[in-house]
Amino acid sequence: MSHWAEIDENNVVLRVTVGDNNDPNGDEGYQWLLDNLGGTWIKTSYNGNIRGKFAGIGDTYDPIADVFVTPTADA
Repeated sequence: MSHWAEIDENNVVLRVTVGDNNDPNGDEGYQWLLDNLGGTWIKTSYNGNIRGKFAGIGDTYDPIADVFVTPTADA
């Protein structure tokens, strides 16, 4: 399985979904996401192997560091 996070124009995660590693296109479902759901999708890893952590709704994607960041509570 591959996991994907949809981000908005401010790089905030809107939703996370799963793709099929057996996809005949060889893109782990990325093209299906674009064709059927639109939006901007960033691959995330359930076990945190890429991009620092598994993306969650409300997290932010930092494109410079290429990681997902959990928002901090205001003090």
